[in-house]
Amino acid sequence: MSLAPSSGSRGQLVVQPAYFTSSAFVDPAREDVSQLLQSYAEQYERLRPLQPFTLFKDTWVSQGWTWIHFKIFDARSREAFLKVMMRIFTEHMGVTETPLRRVAALFGLYTFLNAQPSMSMPKLHSVSQVEVTSDLYDAIMCLPDTLNTVLLESLRPHVIYVLSGLVGAFQILPHSKVCPMNPREVPRELVVEELGNESGKRRGRLSKREKKKKAKDSLVSLSKWLDRTRQTHEVGAGPETSGAVTRHVLLSQRPVSTRSNYRRCKSELWAELGKGGAGGSVALRRASDAVVRRMRKMDEVAAAEGLEVGGEGGDRTGLGRVERAAAANETGGGLLSLLEGGGLFSA
Repeated sequence: MSLAPSSGSRGQLVVQPAYFTSSAFVDPAREDVSQLLQSYAEQYERLRPLQPFTLFKDTWVSQGWTWIHFKIFDARSREAFLKVMMRIFTEHMGVTETPLRRVAALFGLYTFLNAQPSMSMPKLHSVSQVEVTSDLYDAIMCLPDTLNTVLLESLRPHVIYVLSGLVGAFQILPHSKVCPMNPREVPRELVVEELGNESGKRRGRLSKREKKKKAKDSLVSLSKWLDRTRQTHEVGAGPETSGAVTRHVLLSQRPVSTRSNYRRCKSELWAELGKGGAGGSVALRRASDAVVRRMRKMDEVAAAEGLEVGGEGGDRTGLGRVERAAAANETGGGLLSLLEGGGLFSA
């Protein structure tokens, strides 16, 4: 749970009351109380003590419960802590528990309530009443009548004495059917742990550092994949244009299906341009001029950066070939003839 400054303790960080009604506190507290009661029940059955309450106090001390009231000091948070702890003890006093565990829970509630520091400095907040529903109150008051076995009969006078000290502390609420407790049930807030996140990655948006690291990892993976799949092949036939070029396997192979699809689409485009007569040629020329202007702009930007665009293939690539193909728009098909050798120098 988050920590926040208390309104009554400026500058100090305290656990807020909602923590003590959440599953982060209630579930471990229930396990501790259950362990205390079970430990006492086992020792009582084994030792059969003459002083049952003394045995409970020894168990209480041996498990470190003497420090329980120093868990929280803020008054508002301590109020929630005390009420939840007493509520957990009273949960074990119902008729669904065994008589011995009910007695242990009664001893635990009595000890917890009366062990609150009364002469501390600074003074700690304390409570004097225990909230119980009317049906639970009836079950608690009838507890001595259930201790009618040889094993449990020695507990009866001690239980009666403890009950006499708690009767005035019980604040009786309506029947549990109407859920009179506040909060209605505990834990009220459920703290859900992340599941399926074995790698330890947190959920939500990535930080800038995580995005940068992810991009670098992707680039490294891509580079390794290209290294594994690249091939070296010869290009060009002349002394100036020939040489070995290393490319990816997909780029080194002839794109047969893509080329066939391109030729089919180009044939359909030629058919549509031919329907318009001279208007089709004008449209093709405008498109070719636009492409040439765009490539010239790219060449200028690349030259300013000290780069070269399309120069690795000699006269087969680059701006010069595009300009020659566009100039032959009327007779050679313009840019649509690049695949058939448009823009190349004649032998």
